[in-house]
Amino acid sequence: MLELYLKGGLLMHPILACSVLMLTILIERTAYFWRIGSGTILEKFPLIERCLLEGNTSEAKKIAGALSGPIAHILQIGLVHPEEKAEIIEENMAIAGDEIARQAAKGLSLLALIPSISTLLGLLGTVIGLSLAFQKVALLENLVSPALLASGIWVALITTVAGLLVAIPSLIAHHYIQNKVSRLTFEIEHFGSRLLLLLKKHQSHTESGDEKSPLNPHYENPAFRMTTQQGNP
Repeated sequence: MLELYLKGGLLMHPILACSVLMLTILIERTAYFWRIGSGTILEKFPLIERCLLEGNTSEAKKIAGALSGPIAHILQIGLVHPEEKAEIIEENMAIAGDEIARQAAKGLSLLALIPSISTLLGLLGTVIGLSLAFQKVALLENLVSPALLASGIWVALITTVAGLLVAIPSLIAHHYIQNKVSRLTFEIEHFGSRLLLLLKKHQSHTESGDEKSPLNPHYENPAFRMTTQQGNP
């Protein structure tokens, strides 16, 4: 393997650098998305939703504050001042969401360049190798043999093979991370929109003073009132 690498020429070095860079980005991004897994959010959001439906914003804020990760951060921003206008809350959540999406896509644009760069470097190495091989053939004149020509060609093709061996995994890695970013962006928008809708309902019922709505913090369940009256003749 080392012998093939050395025969490939100087352009094998940047191709190797591309492969190292690809692996670095892939490992770092995979660790990032594994660390921010949204499993806890899926379990805890129904509790936050129920608290908001009952008008208990302080408890919803407490539950969101105990969570970690980018989606939890969006929920925490939305619940910092739940009494603010929905437009202000939405804008604050959108700003935070854009920043999280930017962080999640870190290194993605660079990773997208690696397949093209490594492939072109491989082709360039092959073209240079073929040029040198045919130059030697021209100098030998009548002493040229098919074996000599074939040996020059297969050495020249080493860089193309190396470039493709880097480009194909890089392309797969790019699509994998891009899918992770898209999923995270969707979850941020999904949970953020659900939270904003609940806050809008809460504010609407609070402003209207609807005492019959469970969203009103002073709402008293009729069934509970009836049970209390029966227990106290």
